[in-house]
Amino acid sequence: MREIGTVVSVGARRITVSVKKTEACASCGQCSHAHVRFGDNDTLIIEALPIGEVKPGDKVELEMANRDYLRLSFFIYIVPVLALLAGLGLGWFLGSFLGNGSLWGAAFGLGSLGLSFFWLHNYDKTACETGRYLPIRQALSYLV
Repeated sequence: MREIGTVVSVGARRITVSVKKTEACASCGQCSHAHVRFGDNDTLIIEALPIGEVKPGDKVELEMANRDYLRLSFFIYIVPVLALLAGLGLGWFLGSFLGNGSLWGAAFGLGSLGLSFFWLHNYDKTACETGRYLPIRQALSYLV
């Protein structure tokens, strides 16, 4: 994912960039990330990691690696489903010895689904603190 934006503010370890929404924004899904918020009308305000020196008003290009985007998509969509299925199978197996496999399967499935959401929440908090999935900013001298 690559977008061009304008630096709004510069912090010690992060910068804030204003990016105009495009047609691709409708299908991207990145807006739900903690480092993205909505600005005026059709702009997004994005936190990014700076490379080199920038100042407010500079035009920059933001890039998020495709592998990071795929990893996040896997965590958000596939991990809860796998946890649900694993809990359902384990509960059904153990419940067959206790007499009601479907009840225990549902209980274990919902429990493991809840644990996967708890894990995702903690993983997201850690990623926000460390800046693990922040886009990287590259200066665009030809746009200045």
